[in-house]
Amino acid sequence: MKPILSTEEALNRLAHLCQVSHIQDVELKNYIEQLAAENEQLKLNLHKLRTTIAQKGNTISSMHSKLTDALRE
Repeated sequence: MKPILSTEEALNRLAHLCQVSHIQDVELKNYIEQLAAENEQLKLNLHKLRTTIAQKGNTISSMHSKLTDALRE
């Protein structure tokens, strides 16, 4: 069986299983969608935090360079 690469693939496989077994599990479908939305939100937050950390790192480096230049003079 091939790996699941996206939420859409997971939902399609769930729909196929439900169709084959003649059992519907709406709660499971909703749960998968909820987890996917939460995952996207976490990815967005992580990206924002990494960007903020990178910007602070540049600021500190810039301040260090200015301080070094001032001490040389």
